[in-house]
Amino acid sequence: MDTQGRNQQIRVGVFLALGLVAAIASIIALGGDKSLFRSYMRLNARLPQVQGLNVGSVVSLSGVTVGNIEEIKFSDEDSSLIVVMKIDERFEKRIPKDSTVEIRTQGALGDKFAYISPGDPSKGVAANGDTLESARSSDLLGILSEKGNEAGKIFDVISELHKLMKTINDDNRSEKIMRNLTEASTNFKVLSQETRALLGELRGQNAGTIASSLKKFDSILTKLDSGQGSLGALINDPTVHEQLKGMMGGGMRKQYFNSVLQNSIDQGSEKKKTK
Repeated sequence: MDTQGRNQQIRVGVFLALGLVAAIASIIALGGDKSLFRSYMRLNARLPQVQGLNVGSVVSLSGVTVGNIEEIKFSDEDSSLIVVMKIDERFEKRIPKDSTVEIRTQGALGDKFAYISPGDPSKGVAANGDTLESARSSDLLGILSEKGNEAGKIFDVISELHKLMKTINDDNRSEKIMRNLTEASTNFKVLSQETRALLGELRGQNAGTIASSLKKFDSILTKLDSGQGSLGALINDPTVHEQLKGMMGGGMRKQYFNSVLQNSIDQGSEKKKTK
């Protein structure tokens, strides 16, 4: 009797244990975590800062969740951080060696996650324990977080613009400004039309005179070029050029000035004799 009782208790205990295991497995499956019996690979990411990334945060490959953050630690080589990512081995063939990692933001609460940008598949796939380099953040919040003080200047500019717009809107100033701009635009349009009409009238009245003047001017230039008239002959006579060239030379210039000086002296002497 005692032996049968113990056997029955053992059977009940085994049944309860199996039921408990089945219940736990069902809860895990219904909860969406089906990774209880899966294999994982570890990839490291070298990042300058984690920007709020935490252990357990999602790891995304081109928008598909492929794992979670397992550990965050400081590098022994420099001031960077090493983020250990636990990646489902089903995706190990889809992560090339030259893939890069960046921190992005998702959701209204700004949750951080690691985003893997695939590299060139021809360079081979990343192996367990490999380290991926960081990429520049491409989302707005990430960029603002990286820029720090520079981003603060942007907000200062926005604040100043807000003050300016508030000042303009006080006392209906914006309405007055728009009215003045409209009046100025109308006046400029009228002035442009009047100027265009005036130029049209001037062109119509003086077109014949301008054409006649141009024709006469062309005739004068033609006569000068062909050597007609005194001015044309003077311009086209090579002897004039030679004489001018000689005057600018040494001997001829001296002779010319000596002659002029002698004539001046003679004229002065004659005037004295006359007196």
